[in-house]
Amino acid sequence: MLSFQERILQKEDSLTASELKIIDQLKKHDKPFLLSMNELSLLSNVSEPSIIRLYRKLGYTSYQELKVTLAQELANQHSNLAANETAILEDDLADTVFTKIGDQFSAAMLMTKEKIKVEEMEKAVKLIAEAGRIFFFGQGLSGTIAEDGAHKFMRIGGTVLAEKDPHYQAIYASQMTENDVVIAISHSGETVNIIEVVHMAKSSGATVIMITSNENTTLAKMADILLLTQAQETATRSDAMTSRLVQLAFLDTLYTRVVAVGGETIKKAVNKSRLAVTKMKK
Repeated sequence: MLSFQERILQKEDSLTASELKIIDQLKKHDKPFLLSMNELSLLSNVSEPSIIRLYRKLGYTSYQELKVTLAQELANQHSNLAANETAILEDDLADTVFTKIGDQFSAAMLMTKEKIKVEEMEKAVKLIAEAGRIFFFGQGLSGTIAEDGAHKFMRIGGTVLAEKDPHYQAIYASQMTENDVVIAISHSGETVNIIEVVHMAKSSGATVIMITSNENTTLAKMADILLLTQAQETATRSDAMTSRLVQLAFLDTLYTRVVAVGGETIKKAVNKSRLAVTKMKK
């Protein structure tokens, strides 16, 4: 698909003075994808029909399509720039490495934010709040993330379990019902054992919320609700290092929203959990 700039170059000879004004404003604005057609019209000092003629000339079916394209291209430019600026070098000292890892995490959070589908997140929140039992499945590093998720959600009461062993996962999955929710975590989206237990869980009637990094994977396609993380891979480390932080942020977000919308029962359970932990401290 041609970029915004490539489309402009293709039509360069046929662009009018008004259309060039519009293009100039879109290029100058920090966030052109947030401009309404009326705002762009006022900034460019042209009529709204001129904007319509421009986006059609450039091959867009609507003004909304033009804005979405600009947002995606700017996000890609940002991620590429961030990757170059935060690449960790062999002679970087510990303080520099620490700073760059923080920058990489910030970039990954911004990239993930661009991909978030609020409707899916809120749907996941409702399902978790109403679930009979909640199971967190993951293996390897993702299993550790699953354990962290269960540690958060057990505070809301009810049955909350985390499991890393595929045999235990299979046993749990085989005995699930439509009242159960599985939160499966796999960075690659192709972990063979997780694919198998997710299939079992769905066959048993459970709902599967999948946290992964690629929508074109086996697990992503099996999900009832798909939550995607985004991270830029670098030469010195796997992007899974940053993705795990984004996965934790996803789980924190879900937990915070579940407590917010879960009603008095969940709020009371959270307070009881806090008091119980407080008693263990001096």
